[in-house]
Amino acid sequence: MRVCLFITSFLFSLFLSVQAQGSERSFIIGFHGKPGASEDALVQDHRGRVKHKFRHIAAYSVSLSAGDAENLRKDRRIKYVIEDTVYQLIDPVGVSAGSVEYENSWGVERIGSGIAHANNILGYGTRVAVLDTGIDYAHQELADTYYGGWDFVFDDNDPYDDSWNSHGTHVAGIIAAGADGNGVVGVSPGAELYAVKVLDGGGFGLLSWIIKGLEWAVDSGMDVVNISIGGPHSEALAEACDAAYNAGILLVAAAGNGTEISYPAAYDSVIAVTGTDHEDLQGWFAPYGTQIELSAPGVIIRSTSADNNYAELSGTSQAAPHVSGLAALIIAAGTYDLNGDGNVDNRDVRLQMQMSAHDLGETGRDDIYGFGLVDVAAALELSDEEDFSGLTFELIKKNQHWKNFEKVTLAGMLYEVTVVNNSLRAVGVVVYDEEGKRKDLSRIIRFSGQSGQADSFWLDARRSDLQVVFMPVGKPGNSAVVSITK
Repeated sequence: MRVCLFITSFLFSLFLSVQAQGSERSFIIGFHGKPGASEDALVQDHRGRVKHKFRHIAAYSVSLSAGDAENLRKDRRIKYVIEDTVYQLIDPVGVSAGSVEYENSWGVERIGSGIAHANNILGYGTRVAVLDTGIDYAHQELADTYYGGWDFVFDDNDPYDDSWNSHGTHVAGIIAAGADGNGVVGVSPGAELYAVKVLDGGGFGLLSWIIKGLEWAVDSGMDVVNISIGGPHSEALAEACDAAYNAGILLVAAAGNGTEISYPAAYDSVIAVTGTDHEDLQGWFAPYGTQIELSAPGVIIRSTSADNNYAELSGTSQAAPHVSGLAALIIAAGTYDLNGDGNVDNRDVRLQMQMSAHDLGETGRDDIYGFGLVDVAAALELSDEEDFSGLTFELIKKNQHWKNFEKVTLAGMLYEVTVVNNSLRAVGVVVYDEEGKRKDLSRIIRFSGQSGQADSFWLDARRSDLQVVFMPVGKPGNSAVVSITK
């Protein structure tokens, strides 16, 4: 495998050298609409050789000369002509070898994954693709969670990780290392891992490989795609990410180790993840920016490496898979239509992670931590409390629209809900069960504005668990008190 690493890096360097010196180079040509025979003829007229026709974006991967590429750019039928750019893994900033489970996996423990595992929420049935350097699928922690994939570097079905630092294998372990009582454990140890190798052993890969990897994820029915890759903006990459996101895939990416946020993390269709340390402070490698969406542990993270070993790495590459693992848990546990668009999909999973994140730094979303540190227990509405002795909370109308509700899970008994108004105009109560929204149980409680007005009702959760969302209506700062008793 080590010989393969050096050969791969050598071949890739040779490829770049020949590409730069030869008469033909690799480009991605984008069209305004779905290309057909006339577009094929247009490329041929400019002496282009089509290498690949992308399926989910209106673009071709083409070999042609720089001069012919420039002429194509002038044609109104062409949307863009860009060179097949080289991207690379987001380099970790520290490595040390070494070899219980939760103690070794401090990040997994910090975000509360153990509570989900104790409730048998392990991510079963969720498909997570790792776009990276491949996976050492023979590793004892990954053999049972690895389900296949594809190698776009060598174009075969053996996406083995031949990288010098086991980058893809390390990422995979954070997501779904087995809960076997030894070594480390992943956030979602029951999830199905798929290796999509788009980077060679040196950590480099072409833009066209990454786009092919995203298309493979769509065609193969992936639920989550983890991307610990960074590079420049590309219209083709943006289109590919948008296409995957609109197809229902949740895209999670490392924000980058530096001052600026890398692409594809910076795109709106992708969740940009930054890294934190043991004290929930920003990692020394982490960037700043409005695109930062979520935070997760990323400093000195122990996970799987080649040949049944373990290693400690730091970086946003280690933070992102914590978020991918949480997404897998949410999908496996089931979510509901949080954004009210009539669908339960990747957008609701994304919103659920945002709403449940533990706020860090400035109040609300900020450029350092985004919405905050992901929280498994809050996202899944789990508690390690065995007995329900009642719940009371203040429902406050806030300026930030994404925080203007409170969620409660009711299970196993009959509950009385009482809402006592302070200054709100109304409180919306939306109830869901495993089948979806319960219109018969949902209601709007209207108030005349007087403090002390109260309304009570019963919710029966003996046959089916209920998710109850309370939404305040009024001016920012107005509130009511909600009490739930059995």
